[in-house]
Amino acid sequence: MKQTDILIIGAGPAGMAAAIEAARAGATITVLDENTNSGGQIFRQFHDSFQVLQAKNLGPDYARGQSLINKFNVHSNSITCMYDAQVWGIFEDREVACFQGQESFSIRFKKLIITAGAYDRPVPFPGWTLPGVFTAGGAQRLVKNQRVLPGKKILLAGTGPLQLALASQISKARGQVAAIAEAGNVENWAKLIRAMVGQWELIGDACRYLFNVQKSRIPILRRHIILEARGDGRVEEAILAEVDRQWRPKPGTEKTFKVDTICSGYGFIPSAEMTLLAGCAHTYDPQLGGWIPVRTPEMRTSRIDIYAAGDCTGVAGSKVAMAEGRIAGAFAAAALGCLSDTEAERRTRECRQNLVSLNRLRAVLDGISAPKPGLYELADAQTILCRCMEITLQDLKAFMREYSGDINEVKRMTSIGMGPCQGRICGQVIQEIVAREKGLPSDAIRFLSPRPPIKNIPLAALANHS
Repeated sequence: MKQTDILIIGAGPAGMAAAIEAARAGATITVLDENTNSGGQIFRQFHDSFQVLQAKNLGPDYARGQSLINKFNVHSNSITCMYDAQVWGIFEDREVACFQGQESFSIRFKKLIITAGAYDRPVPFPGWTLPGVFTAGGAQRLVKNQRVLPGKKILLAGTGPLQLALASQISKARGQVAAIAEAGNVENWAKLIRAMVGQWELIGDACRYLFNVQKSRIPILRRHIILEARGDGRVEEAILAEVDRQWRPKPGTEKTFKVDTICSGYGFIPSAEMTLLAGCAHTYDPQLGGWIPVRTPEMRTSRIDIYAAGDCTGVAGSKVAMAEGRIAGAFAAAALGCLSDTEAERRTRECRQNLVSLNRLRAVLDGISAPKPGLYELADAQTILCRCMEITLQDLKAFMREYSGDINEVKRMTSIGMGPCQGRICGQVIQEIVAREKGLPSDAIRFLSPRPPIKNIPLAALANHS
């Protein structure tokens, strides 16, 4: 069995920052990531078949990512990177099971840092399974990293800063954006401006995106939501409507757009499967995306040898992820005796100060963009909720009339959450619908309990696990 001082799951902004800080302290680190190289979603690198000739044309995110990746690579003597590696289990005795190539094996750690990131929030609405409906993150990956437009005439429906970023990127790639349907709305500009003071990089990014959107004459429909996607075999039109403050459609405000592509981007959900599987205590915070691990200021979870940082602990973006990663890396190294707690505090003082300002801005933005109840009321009786098992809203309600409706009983009796995605697509949707049907707050409904293997791996590899 392989062994390491510090094992880091995820090589995105938080994982790389944690590895850099731990390596500076003299620890030996192993980093696991299911992608082919480091960077994560926001700093994802191009495939080897691409050659970057003019980096300045790729925007500030690319430059920031390359700066972090270069610092990460400097410590290659202390950091062992294992790419194309899928973590499928976390067990007692500090053991993590992973699959790489055709082999399944375990790694034993002294300290574990989980930086698993987040994924696009799935939103079931009539027609959401039609070809031509993308998540915003998936569409952004096509445009940014593969230089492929997701369609010819594209509607963006969602909320938050990614809407402007994606529209800007599509327009710069000479794509056509029919409109941006933004569900949220700024109610207090003064509060937002105060929260943004000092965050000049973020302000600069927002101004550049907005300028490109306005230059391309892309209409922004505020307080609008996607109602339905229609088409014969693929998307041909999208139905929007104006919404109230709870994101419930206002009758008579429907608008039809002739499009071949819909990008749905209603925020992100923290990838909490790893911290749940590890037995860490969690709390439900809708402002931060859902279930998140409980942590100390040092980023340590309720499990003394396990730390967590970045978007898997609450969606907040790359700057927060890097700051939290540095803190987790420094204090994990300190717990190993590589440096004192006092030195770890000194090295991370600036990060902790920056987090205060960044979290203040995040709280304001979350108040604008956090999902409202109407988002989970878009599905009709025939809308599929669980795409793996093809279970509709009607099926779910019928089951709940017969049984108690506990979410894990729902899982056992209907097989919801047992498909290839292991509940990532349907889990939070089911939680919100069950809560509404039972008249309970969302946090009163337990999460779908993860079980290893949480990723699809061959049975032959399991049989030969080492």
